[in-house]
Amino acid sequence: MTSIMGEFVELRPWATPGNLTRRNIAALRDFRCNDDIIIKPVDKGGAIVIWGKSDYIAEASRQLLDPITYQQDNEDKTNQYNEDVHSFVCNGWAQGIINQETCEHLIVKKPSLGRFYLLPKIHTNKMPCPGRPILSVSGSCTEGISHYVDKCLKGFVKEVPAHLRDTIHF
Repeated sequence: MTSIMGEFVELRPWATPGNLTRRNIAALRDFRCNDDIIIKPVDKGGAIVIWGKSDYIAEASRQLLDPITYQQDNEDKTNQYNEDVHSFVCNGWAQGIINQETCEHLIVKKPSLGRFYLLPKIHTNKMPCPGRPILSVSGSCTEGISHYVDKCLKGFVKEVPAHLRDTIHF
């Protein structure tokens, strides 16, 4: 056993040299520190886009100011919504629909607001580049319920004839 351990101690981690020069790496660091650009992965495909910050903000404003799609709310209702979720979940526990452990899992202790961002849709070949709106709600008051519903529906979804596991499952 000691000889095997000795061999492990002698092992040194190694890494393959990257394909970037020091100058390339320095340029990437400069890009990352530049407040005038936004770097995002594209909506479809494996590329990244370096978006001018003013173009990114203009596209986000165009979408968010569309009164048909979005409504402005000047009040943070996170705590109110969390209280509603808390009441709903506790009611389910009181009625015996869920147990206490599930009830506690469904309630988010310190909820946060969602985060809006855009992914560039370069496949549209339009200028200026449109963005696909994404709303990340990790940590929001409904995150626990979303996980629970997802878990409950997984078995059913697999039985649906039109269900695709991933892009190569045709």
